[in-house]
Amino acid sequence: MAKDEYAIGLDLGGTKILAGLVDHAGRIIAQKQLPTLAEEGEKAVVERVLSATYDVLSTGSIDPEKVRGVGIASAGVINSAIGEVVFASNLGWRNVPIGALIAQRFGLPVRLFNDANAAAIAEWLWGAGAGTQNMIYVTVSTGVGAGVISDGRLVCGRDGSAGEFGHISIDWNGPPCRCGNRGCLENYASGTAIENAARHKLATTYESVTAKAICEAALAGEAFSKQLIKQAGFYLGVGAANLLYLFNPEVIVFGGGVMNASTILMPEIEKSMRERCIPGLAQEVRVVLSQIGVEAGVMGAAGGVFALDQPGEKVPNF
Repeated sequence: MAKDEYAIGLDLGGTKILAGLVDHAGRIIAQKQLPTLAEEGEKAVVERVLSATYDVLSTGSIDPEKVRGVGIASAGVINSAIGEVVFASNLGWRNVPIGALIAQRFGLPVRLFNDANAAAIAEWLWGAGAGTQNMIYVTVSTGVGAGVISDGRLVCGRDGSAGEFGHISIDWNGPPCRCGNRGCLENYASGTAIENAARHKLATTYESVTAKAICEAALAGEAFSKQLIKQAGFYLGVGAANLLYLFNPEVIVFGGGVMNASTILMPEIEKSMRERCIPGLAQEVRVVLSQIGVEAGVMGAAGGVFALDQPGEKVPNF
């Protein structure tokens, strides 16, 4: 890959569409942000995606011929093999062929990634996992997800849906989850789980009881909030132990909005994880906080494009 080549990364979320022109070093050369406005319908959102793509593609500072392609990071159930968002509740989408629509408009190759997988690529190429060959990125936000790099390859599964870490069962007899399973990690350790636990304990439905507010209160020393965050850290550690046994990573990177309370969460995660693992195995893994922030989706989606000429799903080693 030439060092003067670029890729476009698109982070397609329920609130905003963020497009960026990214170079081989992970630098965002140009970017455009538009509101998603999902309530206006699928066609309107697609047009905004195309508009944001056009704006960064037509920046005057680079030769458009040096743009390798477009990568898209999207929440929800995706089929990366055909570039389709199968279902995304935050967008109200079902079976939207966003990859084909962008390819037809701009004549560029397109790759579609689960948002956690895209963030994993960004952290592996340019963030906390740089220089490793085996890394797991865990995002803790409204839900819980993961992206796995194993022997320098992104683990995608059959159609790109691998990494649904939030839906591993940590209690076979636990409460039912929206996915159909019981006792899912997401029911115990996500932002939504933290909110639900607080509202249940306080016997309230107040919208002000948010994961963000609870994290802020915990960091300020409020005992009840701090206990909720510690409890989430405990369960994340239980889940991380499973990842450690399955993939034997060099590093596990934690990111996402709930990790704003990392000073409380990280010690609990590490303690819980290491208590459940073979000592020799647990001692070799590093557990760290993500280095790439809100632009991880854009950067990772673009980073995935740079792998288009690689066999399989291998992420290029710059």
